[in-house]
Amino acid sequence: MIYICSDIHGLYGRYSRLLDTIRLREQDTLYVLGDMIDRGPDGIEILLDMMKHPNIVPFMGNHEHMMLMYLFGYDKNAWMLDCNGGKVTLEKFRYLSDDDKRAVLTYLNEAYILKNLEVCGRRYSLSHIGIIRSEEDLQAGFIDGTDVYMLQKMVWGMHPYGLDQISSFPEQLCPTTFLTGHIVTRRYLGSQDDDIVTADFANGCRYVDLDCGCALGENEGALACVALDEETGLIDYDGALYIR
Repeated sequence: MIYICSDIHGLYGRYSRLLDTIRLREQDTLYVLGDMIDRGPDGIEILLDMMKHPNIVPFMGNHEHMMLMYLFGYDKNAWMLDCNGGKVTLEKFRYLSDDDKRAVLTYLNEAYILKNLEVCGRRYSLSHIGIIRSEEDLQAGFIDGTDVYMLQKMVWGMHPYGLDQISSFPEQLCPTTFLTGHIVTRRYLGSQDDDIVTADFANGCRYVDLDCGCALGENEGALACVALDEETGLIDYDGALYIR
């Protein structure tokens, strides 16, 4: 089974309950679509635990990008803004041994930006923001010569990445289902509900937002997770998990 979640935002309790609920086996894979850290207090603990599991696959979100921009001296301001919640993560990072610091940075450097899956003839595109037009998988490579500002656009959803690209997605790649996080689904729903949002397009593509609001804190939102059945290539969205 393939599991997909996003935007844990430092809430280790929800992350742990998710693992307990899905009972991840060696033959399963859990993709975490970025923003493992910040706002909640336990982002570093989440990363350290993910690093122990080769079948838990990280993606770079805008918060991991802000962390690297701060630590490598590109931007000393954005991550420290109260609204971004990086201070608690930095405090925990500073207490790590030098070896653990290097291991965390290497782990994030190798995180995915884009991962394409084809399961039983169905195409899925996984990323933090949803739309990155490429047939090739992409990894962050932050410390390997990648343009860090272009990378910033890929994890923040800045122009030219946006939902309008779904309508003009290459015909040979349609239909594709784009699984993403980044935007709390309440912004679409206009309510206090914490449900996954899906949108279908005329070319057969589908957009799915899995960010159900962990960033809102312990007593708000949910950590959503969907299961992609490798025998059918289908996701049962009605059967999605909501970990609170």
